Amino acid sequence: MRGAPSRGARPAIVAHLFLSQVLPLALSRQGRLVMHASAVATPHGAVAFLGAAGQGKSTLSASFVRRSFPLLTDDALLLIENGTTLTGVPSYPEIRLQPDVLAVLGNGGLEVHDVEHRAGKKRLRLDRGSRLFSREPVPVRRIYVLGCAEPSARSGAATISAVTPREAFIELVKHTYRLDLDDRSRLRDEFDSIGRIAARPALVYRLAVPRDLSELPAVHAVILDHCGS
Repeated sequence: MRGAPSRGARPAIVAHLFLSQVLPLALSRQGRLVMHASAVATPHGAVAFLGAAGQGKSTLSASFVRRSFPLLTDDALLLIENGTTLTGVPSYPEIRLQPDVLAVLGNGGLEVHDVEHRAGKKRLRLDRGSRLFSREPVPVRRIYVLGCAEPSARSGAATISAVTPREAFIELVKHTYRLDLDDRSRLRDEFDSIGRIAARPALVYRLAVPRDLSELPAVHAVILDHCGS
């Protein structure tokens, strides 16, 4: 398979689309399992956030990065099974945020660039002499499926709830990069892999967070406490 950028395409856009879309789909074609997730490394292991666009995956990861927890990925998390160990492989040192989020979190002196193909978003670069990007694989401690806190929940409260293996399987399938839906053999192998991951104890949970950015420190505390338990 060969490809070439259209005339006039900016190199930064081509590079981003290759890293965030083409490469994960190519890996899936090779039988690798890649989650559409944002993830950071903590002292307890890697923490990954799954969710639909706009649910705060990048915001959560960026807020951890601002507290010196290294980023693994903002888009595509390659998962590798090795016996009882599930490892997350880092992708590339960049995270994309809405301007209002970046204004609250700050850039910490890091480079900020516009995202040309997504109006309004900014790219935060983590590769210029920074230790805020993990260049080594990290064992996965938790996978959180994001949702909004219930209106009746206590103000600022982040809540974590368990899911059944069946629910975990469905969520992982929903957030997996997949190139060929007609290849039954590949799908069977992928489902087998997802099934094994979904059945792992104390791995996949639901995380409901408030939409108030000022509550992020409290959210961090809840997540880190849960990871350490």
